[in-house]
Amino acid sequence: MEGMTFRWQTDWFRDCMPLFSCLLEGAERIAAGNAGDFGKMGDWLGEIENICDSVEELKNCHYAGQMKNVRAVLLDLTQTDRKAELASYTLLPFLWELREEIYFWGCVAEDIEKRQVYWQEEFVSHHRRVNPRRIEQKKVTIFIPACNHLDYTKQCVESVLRHTDLRECELLLLDHGSRDETAAYFHTIPNAKVIRFRENVGMLMFSVAFRACCGRYLAFVSNDTIVTEGWLSHLLDCLEREENALSATPVTPFTSNCQGIAPCPLEGLEDFAKEFYEKGKWRHRARIMPVIGVYDVEKLDKMGFGDRWFQTMEFWDDDVSLRARRKGFRQFLCTDVYCHHFGSVTGGVAWGRTLTAGRELFLQKHGVDAWGQGFCRSEDMMALLPEMELPETSISFLAVDCGIGDSIFEVQNYLKEQGKQVQTYALSEAEGYRGDVFPFVQGWHTAVEGTAAALTNAFAERRFSLILTEKGGLSGEILAERLLPGGYVLAMDSELTKYLRLAGRKGHWSLWQKM
Repeated sequence: MEGMTFRWQTDWFRDCMPLFSCLLEGAERIAAGNAGDFGKMGDWLGEIENICDSVEELKNCHYAGQMKNVRAVLLDLTQTDRKAELASYTLLPFLWELREEIYFWGCVAEDIEKRQVYWQEEFVSHHRRVNPRRIEQKKVTIFIPACNHLDYTKQCVESVLRHTDLRECELLLLDHGSRDETAAYFHTIPNAKVIRFRENVGMLMFSVAFRACCGRYLAFVSNDTIVTEGWLSHLLDCLEREENALSATPVTPFTSNCQGIAPCPLEGLEDFAKEFYEKGKWRHRARIMPVIGVYDVEKLDKMGFGDRWFQTMEFWDDDVSLRARRKGFRQFLCTDVYCHHFGSVTGGVAWGRTLTAGRELFLQKHGVDAWGQGFCRSEDMMALLPEMELPETSISFLAVDCGIGDSIFEVQNYLKEQGKQVQTYALSEAEGYRGDVFPFVQGWHTAVEGTAAALTNAFAERRFSLILTEKGGLSGEILAERLLPGGYVLAMDSELTKYLRLAGRKGHWSLWQKM
């Protein structure tokens, strides 16, 4: 694969590399419609297995499960007349993921410095969508993974078939280690491509689906959801019209991160979804939890999709969101699209055991807390925004110590909905958050001198219509000096009565105006 390096090769992994080259060449020949020597491929796989059996670092990852998955698809290839298709969208992605699983966990993961170099220099090239034998071109690949829960899966798939124009779509149905009749049901769906994992291998399913897709967009639809009429066209409308948009996600019940509303009864779902739709209400968010999400494949190629580091399946979406922000890509919650979500049918059982572990993995990778300051907007803050009266059409907006930045983005969303042109500036004592905000503001200041001094000195030639701060205890006098007449301070845990007029209060948030 062009641009791919394996910097941290051990002697045993170096012995595996020529065997993987032979396997991948054989898989590509089959994908091109040529005959394959399945006996030899099985022998090469056995040699890799013998080499890896003594590698302790591979005992606690998905290596063994993925090895079983590769062996199973080799057997399937001997029993199907659709060998080229199966080799293209299953065997090749399976082999790439097996090699990457062995490399990352066996050669990289145990060493902190190696992990950081891998993420900075190798991760993206190792996770690009490269499948030269996929000649068909589709606008969208719809990817539905399922692990058991066939009754929910049927409702999901049938809603996609009912409410989606599939003429420009490829449908990938991924059986992720089910022990019920999921695989048999998937094979009854006309024109669908079925990717079958005999063993559940966690995050690898996202990379396999991404490597297998041939669409310009990849739509992830969890099997515990029901889509509604126009869902895909509305989400694509957002991606195609918004600058630097990576993903678009609908409103769904039983979803955290301020992405949900109370569920609509299923018998009234279609009418509710039609009334819900109002074109243009797309909210740029710092992070997105995509029970349903449509992604721009070209942008995913520039940043990578799921990271196997998140073995618990928790915080993988926070990781994607952070990497997207730091590339300058935007993720949108489309509040004009409603789909139903039953609520973590597949993942909910393990949730209580894995949440803390996933949060720690995120901290180890990025050095910041996924749920740190500014990770999700406050509903109390949102309730105060309509209390502002800002007659000017051009708004100069300063954000102070707002962390990850979701509150910043939501204020920008609100002002733009009011028809305002917004110039945003940000300062923070925490340099670690710079990458999360910098691509989306006109100016950034790292307050090494402290917030109070920075408020006096930073962007000194400017006065602001609005100052947002999530840092309590700031000087009301300094804040007032930085405001234009009639300007506002939207603050958490602050008492500014001596210098500004209280215009509203909600919970820990208050709104103050300079008269």
